Amino acid sequence: MAGLRYNIKSRKLVIQLLSFGLAGLPSFLIAIPLNWLLVEHLLLQKPVAYMITLFFQVTANFVMLRLFVFREKTDERVLKTYFRFLYGIAFFRLLDWGLYTLLVKYTEIYYLVVQIGNVVIFSLAKFFYSKKIMEKPLP
Repeated sequence: MAGLRYNIKSRKLVIQLLSFGLAGLPSFLIAIPLNWLLVEHLLLQKPVAYMITLFFQVTANFVMLRLFVFREKTDERVLKTYFRFLYGIAFFRLLDWGLYTLLVKYTEIYYLVVQIGNVVIFSLAKFFYSKKIMEKPLP
């Protein structure tokens, strides 16, 4: 019986991970051209453009995760959950932004390649944090 419970939990986790990736895909596909547009056409400095892009992604990802990945009902208001999500994700995004800024400034790696690499680097940590925030159990 314990093995069955473990299999169900593992399956749910795998489905959530895949759903997490798919839910983040729309904002990712918009974030790349958004960052490019801000840098190449609005002539913003890369770190500033990336910060704007990250804020867009955080908000879009919250909506997608809430609607499609972590649908369990909680007694917490959506806005309160959003700010708890934003507060914690800000830590990961600050690390993301810092790594991006350092790599763009001190290497010759193309800034959009750095952006894509950071998505890969920080995704798993953001998944587990999002899961913790959005699956807060009812009392």
